[in-house]
Amino acid sequence: MAREGILPQLWVLTGPKAGDNAQVLRAAAASGLETVERRMVLRAGQETAKPAIAPSLDQVDLAASDPLQAPWPAVVLAIGRQLSCVALWIRQQSGGRTRVALLNAPKGRWNDFDLVVLPPYYRNRARPNVLPVAMPLIGLDATRLDVARRQFEAEFSALARPLNVLLVGGDMGQRKLEPGFVTGVLKQMTRGYAARGTIYAATSRRTPPAVVVALRSGLRRQDRLYAWGTPGTDNPYAGLLALGDSFTVTADSLSMLIEVARLGKPLTIAEPPPPRGLAGLWQRATDLARPRDLGAAIALLYRGGHAVPVGMEPAIPASPLPDDAALVGQRLRQLAGVTR
Repeated sequence: MAREGILPQLWVLTGPKAGDNAQVLRAAAASGLETVERRMVLRAGQETAKPAIAPSLDQVDLAASDPLQAPWPAVVLAIGRQLSCVALWIRQQSGGRTRVALLNAPKGRWNDFDLVVLPPYYRNRARPNVLPVAMPLIGLDATRLDVARRQFEAEFSALARPLNVLLVGGDMGQRKLEPGFVTGVLKQMTRGYAARGTIYAATSRRTPPAVVVALRSGLRRQDRLYAWGTPGTDNPYAGLLALGDSFTVTADSLSMLIEVARLGKPLTIAEPPPPRGLAGLWQRATDLARPRDLGAAIALLYRGGHAVPVGMEPAIPASPLPDDAALVGQRLRQLAGVTR
């Protein structure tokens, strides 16, 4: 039943992080509700800020963002600290009639959210407003994969097969992504499952420059490297996902790991070794304090047969990665008062 003065809509708040945006938009699509995207542009310096969780627009560049004005929606969906504050502000303006749904754990004020969608590597899963899911709703849109396949098919078809993709991120807390570690990963690949064909390495914005240098010197003549931000070069990431035969991914990026795992292709995870001494103790202490346990997420991929540690022979998984998008969509409909 529609609430008085409320549009029977789902507003989806999107921000600067493409991976976060993909998750909320995927959840919205699964709901079948009339969806309106509200794009929020954060003020300079706010993307990495850690404001207290409260109804607020202080972190938003209102002139550059989509307007936020009545009539308010039945449900607003957000992800991340900054956008959760915006979602709570919208509910405040609606007089408490708009329901607020959040993907991933809030950074406080749990009871202020009507629905929290929580993957298994977060704590606090027993709360009444929490919907536990087996895996996050990360996954590349099929249309984007098809477009990338057409864009890169001719270029990649000229490379020797199999196409063994190496996706390189950055540091993992106190675990530093060192050139020597990446060189070691390359050696393991070329001595094992990537001995034949091509290794195509692609870096991210967080990849240390010294690691890019190590990749250039360690790759073979037939291999290829895309260094993030290279002028005049399209990022081949989506094309590699669409056309790659096997994947090795550094352990720091959950988005890359899940996006690859959803493809159902052989996946190897390269985890930098933990630091020693005081740095190692500090790493363990900070891991315990974090609401999200990335190591637990990786362990889930291993246990489900969706990935193997680097050095092992990867294989096609026997079953697809769990996908609870439909369940999340159903709960969003319930929040909106839609029962069918």
